Amino acid sequence: MVSSALKQMRVDFNDYPSPNGKKLRKKLSEKFLLNIDNFFVANGSESIINDLPKVFCTVGDEVIIPKLTFPMFAVCSELAGLNVLSVEMTDDLGVDLEGIINVISDNTKMIFLCNPNNPTGSVLPKNKIMQFINQVPKNVLVVVDEANIEFGGKSVIGEIGNQKNLIVLRTLSKGFGLATLRIGFMVANQNIIQKLEEETPIFQISGISEQLACVALDDDEFIQRTREVTAKQRLFLQNKLTEIGFTIFPSEANNLFAKIPNSLSEKQFVKKLSEKGISVVIGSNFDGFDDSFFRVSIRDEVTNQKFIQKIEEIMKEAM
Repeated sequence: MVSSALKQMRVDFNDYPSPNGKKLRKKLSEKFLLNIDNFFVANGSESIINDLPKVFCTVGDEVIIPKLTFPMFAVCSELAGLNVLSVEMTDDLGVDLEGIINVISDNTKMIFLCNPNNPTGSVLPKNKIMQFINQVPKNVLVVVDEANIEFGGKSVIGEIGNQKNLIVLRTLSKGFGLATLRIGFMVANQNIIQKLEEETPIFQISGISEQLACVALDDDEFIQRTREVTAKQRLFLQNKLTEIGFTIFPSEANNLFAKIPNSLSEKQFVKKLSEKGISVVIGSNFDGFDDSFFRVSIRDEVTNQKFIQKIEEIMKEAM
């Protein structure tokens, strides 16, 4: 639908986009059955992650994140002068909600969660997230990044009306496949939205991106097809890599987090990946992990088969 809409789109290049993405916010309010004032749109969800610590915290405040999660949470918090406290994962690299609760202090102002988590793809059940939020002091903002929610897990957007300290982030870059448009949005209490709007530019997104985003939100068939294909290809990669000897951690997203076999040197593995033109995110990009771990994205069937073929070649050459 988006490609067709782009071909037929008529654009008045002389006009400014709608202030604060009003057209897109109206579309989002209709889709999620919430007030338009519960939505904030921006140039990708990463820009919102960058703004949140600056707007809602002060230098020296504390932010809590899981140890293995989206690196931008820590990066943006540290750039804002905040102290980042990372909580160890569970044995299967899941998010330890109880561990986070146990380290909350009077200095804690914000908690970041990613569901499904990045890079592991593990999912926190909706009821567990809500139980967690009910245990968190109301003056602490809980940010739930649902960038990959189209692939797995249940959204907590519908709980915004009941939780004044809940912030939900979403993007059209992943499940919708529209990364080039740079469309992200945030759902929260109206007071939170108003404060963020007061502290950020009024024209967050382009008019063209806004129009195409409105079209994409109606394309439920595309999302369903994407979810089905991703689930099928994720299972293929998971089974093949396990057969070869890799350890694969539970995932419901569009990526897998893996550990190489003990028989394989991590330096040799990374070198071979480069030689064969394979692009993955190596483990040293994540706090506390080395290059014996890596994250691989789920791609189309042909690409995934080529990836497995190259991995098998690496294993044979290593032997």
